[in-house]
Amino acid sequence: MRQKIVHVTEALGGGVLHCVALLANRQAAAGDQVVVLHSMRQDTPPTAKLDQLFDPRVHRQVVDMHTSIGAHDIVSVFRLLIALFRERPDIVHLHSSKAAALGRIAARFLGITAHTIYSPHGFAFLKEDISPLKAKLFLLIERMLHATGGHIVACSKSELRYARMLLLGAERTSLVENAVKLDGFDPGGHRQAGEAVVVCTSARVTYQKAPWRFTRLAQNIAGTSNAHFVWIGDGEADAIDRWIDRDAIQLTGWIPAGDLRRRLLQSDIFVLPSLWEGMPIALIEAQAAGLPAVASRIVGNRDVIVHGVTGFLANDDEQLEHYTRQLIDDAELRQRMGAAATAHARARFGDTQFFRSYVGAYRRLLTPVPGRRLPAVTHTLSHEALK
Repeated sequence: MRQKIVHVTEALGGGVLHCVALLANRQAAAGDQVVVLHSMRQDTPPTAKLDQLFDPRVHRQVVDMHTSIGAHDIVSVFRLLIALFRERPDIVHLHSSKAAALGRIAARFLGITAHTIYSPHGFAFLKEDISPLKAKLFLLIERMLHATGGHIVACSKSELRYARMLLLGAERTSLVENAVKLDGFDPGGHRQAGEAVVVCTSARVTYQKAPWRFTRLAQNIAGTSNAHFVWIGDGEADAIDRWIDRDAIQLTGWIPAGDLRRRLLQSDIFVLPSLWEGMPIALIEAQAAGLPAVASRIVGNRDVIVHGVTGFLANDDEQLEHYTRQLIDDAELRQRMGAAATAHARARFGDTQFFRSYVGAYRRLLTPVPGRRLPAVTHTLSHEALK
């Protein structure tokens, strides 16, 4: 069944960009007509880079949307109304909380909420850089907009739990886990014993990723063990100056996807001490590359790592350092967990599963069965596994 799909996102950067491009490209290759309506944020790559990331059959259009709440949102809704009216999509797929808010209002005016999907990629009310009052406001907005219609597709088991617990039940919620293209990951080429153990992370230097925690870890460990710390990524100059100790950490700056995979394959341990996540693509890539991981025990991270099998989940900085030291000091443990991480990633997080799951989700929206709820889970996890 070929269809016209319009993706809408205000946050075309990081993990959201990865998922939108992965899905849109697969859809275009399958013969669907695909449009991406997006804004240009600080973390959005330039147009030339976006042209490289997206299949040329995917049509992109810039629609001005802002992260902050304000009167400008009225203009954004009007622009989305016009764009969606012109495109006349079979499916509207909204990505990130702000685009979902604006898009669901526009879809409501057009009478197409029944064919609207929302992928949060991390609910805004779970962010740690906002006040409790603002978090309650975001949650209230989510509840109000969900009541108007549409279907939420969570990217992780934990995100699905929050959707069901806080948005009043399982009605119109399901799960499709994030994914990566697994080709290019060959963990058989790890470095030889005796070399310095490379501890890396992969992210933009932002508050969400808690770079000061990675810096503190490097400062505490680097001088007492045979370890080298690498931050794969870039960030704003003031954020780097504030949170990254270049004497303790090598900062690579932005590198292409192919180089990123090579750097992961040249590393030994992956650390992700972030404060909140949806379901981090960087962590999935690291697991696919055969890296045992140490990550903060939060939504998203705990859905990728099998604690004690593919890596460790840390409750605090003390545990983060303890588990990282344990992996640095035990090459056999690194090898065993790395092999388990690769097998786990290949079984759960491939792009073919990702694409097929969304094909099923879209089909159910286009051909609803009277009196039947949409399935709670599209793949990988049974209802019992969510308990």
